[in-house]
Amino acid sequence: MSQQAKRRLAPLSLRYRASLLYEGRRRAVLDEPVEAMRRAGLQPVIDLHSRYARARAGDDTIVEAGFASSVRIFGALIDTLWTGKREGTRPSAVIGFRFGRNGRFVPKARIQRAREVAEALNAEPALRELVARAELKDIRFEDGPRGRLVQLQPLAGTITALYFPPLPPYTVPIRPGEADAQLELLTRLLTW
Repeated sequence: MSQQAKRRLAPLSLRYRASLLYEGRRRAVLDEPVEAMRRAGLQPVIDLHSRYARARAGDDTIVEAGFASSVRIFGALIDTLWTGKREGTRPSAVIGFRFGRNGRFVPKARIQRAREVAEALNAEPALRELVARAELKDIRFEDGPRGRLVQLQPLAGTITALYFPPLPPYTVPIRPGEADAQLELLTRLLTW
C-alpha cells in the first residue's frame, strides 16, 4: 500500500477514532467549568482539542480547567483539574490538603507552615462552606518566589476508561453549583 493511501486511511484508524472519542468526552466535561468562568465574568479560551480552558482574572492571575491523567493496571482515570496561578514573592511552601471531619483542611505535610495555613483556612467559615459545595478530592497549595499556585481536583469530572475488558469511557459530569463553588474557592485561595 502506498504512503498516500495510508494517509487517506489514517482518519479511520483505531487510534484516531479513540482520540475523537476522548476529545468529545473532554468537551462534555469542560462545558460546565467553561460556563462557570463565563458566569463569573471571565472570558475563557478553549483548546482546539478540548484539553483545557484558560482565562485571565486580573493582571496577574490565570485560571485554567484542564485534565490530569493517572494510569491504573486495568485502565485510566482522566480527572478534571482546576489550576490557578498568581504572580508574587513569598517564602516557598508546598502544602497539600485532605479533608477531615466537617470539611476541615488537614495538611498532608507535617511542617509548621502547613499547620499554620490549615488553621488560618479553617478559621474562615466561608471557605469551609465552599469546600463542602465544591465536592473536592484534593487541594494543592504552593506559595513561592514565582508566585502562588492552587490546584483543585473535584470528585466529579472524571473520565474512566477500562482496558480489560475493553469498555467505552464513562464520564462523571460536574454540576453547575459544584463548578461555581470550585471556581470561587480557587479564586479565593489565590487572593487569600
